[in-house]
Amino acid sequence: NKGLFTFASYNAGPGRIAQLRKQATKRGLDPNVWFNNVELLAAEKIGRETVTYVSNIYKYYLAYRMVTEERGEREKAKEAIKQQEKK
Repeated sequence: NKGLFTFASYNAGPGRIAQLRKQATKRGLDPNVWFNNVELLAAEKIGRETVTYVSNIYKYYLAYRMVTEERGEREKAKEAIKQQEKK
């Protein structure tokens, strides 16, 4: 979540995000969790731009991670096949 708050601060300003985190605590939300917590206040108080920005970056990160993990699994499978062929 630290990275998500960094992106939110870049987009909306660190002071504004700090205020939202304080307000989250007052509303019984977790100020250290972006999704479904501070994100809700951001959408309400400053609009969807920051929420969309952070969400898009997170989606791209997940997609990149899936691709790299898949690539790693393919390489392991190729190596296993090569080892089987040597026997």
